[in-house]
Amino acid sequence: MLLPPRLGHFIKDQIAQPRTTTRVSRALDEASPYLLPGNFPHRPRNPRRVGNLLNRHGLPVLSARNTAMIEAVTTLPPIVIADLFGLHPSTAEAWAKYANNSWTHYLAA
Repeated sequence: MLLPPRLGHFIKDQIAQPRTTTRVSRALDEASPYLLPGNFPHRPRNPRRVGNLLNRHGLPVLSARNTAMIEAVTTLPPIVIADLFGLHPSTAEAWAKYANNSWTHYLAA
């Protein structure tokens, strides 16, 4: 699997030095040794906070998201992307236009 070099380095470090802690201590410990420590099951992580954490580790969140969206709209029709990602159909269509991808051949079929 291709990963950004910085993320690959973090993953290798995690594999080389595994930690064994309980889920509760991991969720409560802000100085956790884990790259992306978990949270309690009924308390999902805030996407903005996860993005800030990834940025702090030198992993570009916004550019990765934009690249993923462009790749998605060039692979699937915008209406499918809207349903999969929970976007408004016009937002998915705007991403398709930004990617210069026309699905008129799909609609014609």
